[in-house]
Amino acid sequence: MKLKRLIGFIQRTIYEIRVICATSLTEIMSYVDSAYAVHENMRSHTGGVVSFGIGAAHARSTTSKINVKSSTESKLVATAEYLPYTLWLRHFMEAQGYSLKDNAIYQDNKSAIFMEINGRNSCTGNSRHINIRYF
Repeated sequence: MKLKRLIGFIQRTIYEIRVICATSLTEIMSYVDSAYAVHENMRSHTGGVVSFGIGAAHARSTTSKINVKSSTESKLVATAEYLPYTLWLRHFMEAQGYSLKDNAIYQDNKSAIFMEINGRNSCTGNSRHINIRYF
């Protein structure tokens, strides 16, 4: 069934233009996002894209592997689930001889960003469950 679906997608989109371009091979930009509790089993949906400037070098969209209690936790889990793909691409590029200057991850939740940078120091009373589970 998956093969049929893939072949059908290719047949429907064979003439669409796909652009993958690099403004710099020494800068990797990763974009991660999640939608909190959107599936029937109350799991979040996560997605991420890695780019070298224009177009996507890698993209992934999937249901989160675990249930979470808040949208901030959903963003943290999304980052943790997508980070291995970014790290793999970084190591791959370094093995090809490119020394990376920048490897940035972008997301849209300030609370999650602070927790990713500062760890448990950013956990307040409202995020105690995150402190207990992850730190």
